Amino acid sequence: MWDRETVVTWVQSFRNEATHVLSFINLKGGVGKTTTAVAVAEILAQEDRKHVLLVDLDPQTNATVTLISEDKWSELDREGRTIAQLFSDRINFHEPPKFDIETAIVKRVSTINDGIARLDLLPSSIRLIDIQDRIPMIALSGNFTTNPLEILKNALQLVLDRYDYVIIDCPPSLGTVTKNGLRISTGYVIPTIPDIVSTWGIYQIVENVERFAKDIGRSIPPLGIVATKVQRNNLHSRVMDDLKARRLGRFGEEGALQQPPLFNSSIPQLVSVARGADVGEEIRTFKGKYGEAYYSSKKPNATPTSPTGWTPCSLLFKNRRRYRRSRSRSPPNSNSQISTVSSLRVANPSSACG
Repeated sequence: MWDRETVVTWVQSFRNEATHVLSFINLKGGVGKTTTAVAVAEILAQEDRKHVLLVDLDPQTNATVTLISEDKWSELDREGRTIAQLFSDRINFHEPPKFDIETAIVKRVSTINDGIARLDLLPSSIRLIDIQDRIPMIALSGNFTTNPLEILKNALQLVLDRYDYVIIDCPPSLGTVTKNGLRISTGYVIPTIPDIVSTWGIYQIVENVERFAKDIGRSIPPLGIVATKVQRNNLHSRVMDDLKARRLGRFGEEGALQQPPLFNSSIPQLVSVARGADVGEEIRTFKGKYGEAYYSSKKPNATPTSPTGWTPCSLLFKNRRRYRRSRSRSPPNSNSQISTVSSLRVANPSSACG
């Protein structure tokens, strides 16, 4: 018996109609996860003219306040137009629901050009911190009609086909909120600083997502690992070597899972990238927001370990022409040679990081 969701996904993929849904995950905070997710969303929408929805599932709301002002966020939060209200409605199912997906989505967000026409945002809220631990208990509270893992999926069903890409900024955990994002994902990306602490949980992420994918009966492939905040020091060089060889930590042990490949592109440690996350700076260009990290991607001989190495821009567009000729909506092939997020392909281990 064919699963209806599987058939629909296959047909949409065949017709080139399926929406790519990418989750950005790391169990450690401060690794550039949100900055990478936002940059990918902004550049897809602005430079590749794709319709993009960024879903902020992280209660820290960093992605949200990177794309809209805190005043605007406060207004949305008071009116129940955030992810927190969506989950709260399911927990308090005996009360009339307040969340409406149409009014919750904020159109034309970003500081770039005073807003990018094709970039929308489903904002988060710090109120999610107080309710996220109660979400798995929904059925025990008497709401037997709601699957806690499909709350986001059900909410987005009405709008998903409007977008070419949905970028999900997941919280630094593998709890129910993150699994809501993974439930609709066609793949996931792991941004990490190439050091010991930041990469420690990558094996756990891959192991848990693989188990979750089997439980729900669908594929959620790891598209790859993005090295962020890369510096020219011995520790970063050593960890980068391990990532390129796909032998990081437990991945190098006999009988272990296969490590996701490392993207050819990496993001250097730059003050300008951190400054660009501040909406108050009123930065209206990619150069202003990401500084040297943006324009260095245009240098053909830049290397991942150089101070001006590959950047969020090249994660998307290093192979733009080849991507446009061979674009496929089907799940990624782990042997692909194309190292772009937008084409949903990652580097072969023999060619990773140049």
